[in-house]
Amino acid sequence: MSKINAFVDNVGRVIVGEVVANTTKELTIKEPAVVNVQVNQENGQISVQLLPFIFREFVKQESRDEGVEWTFTKNTLVTSQNLELDDAIINQYKSIFKPEPVKQAETETVKLFDDED
Repeated sequence: MSKINAFVDNVGRVIVGEVVANTTKELTIKEPAVVNVQVNQENGQISVQLLPFIFREFVKQESRDEGVEWTFTKNTLVTSQNLELDDAIINQYKSIFKPEPVKQAETETVKLFDDED
């Protein structure tokens, strides 16, 4: 997996994603996600959630498997040269787009009756 980074787009959204190309004019991101910040009205605590740029269910299976790439024009973005994302954000991102395969637990056969010979 390439470097996962964040930037701010022209409408102020913080976007996290896997950088696949970075030229002087464009930034191409595989599987971008928008950072959604919510404030709990009762206690004022802030929670952070990543939302896919486009929901995977909207994309054909073959494109979904390869990962959709989006190209952003750099003259509309704010980027950081020394940003290092926290592991919790990276892990949340990976859990959305690179989920661990579910391991099938081995089932034990329970013998209910004795075999008669």
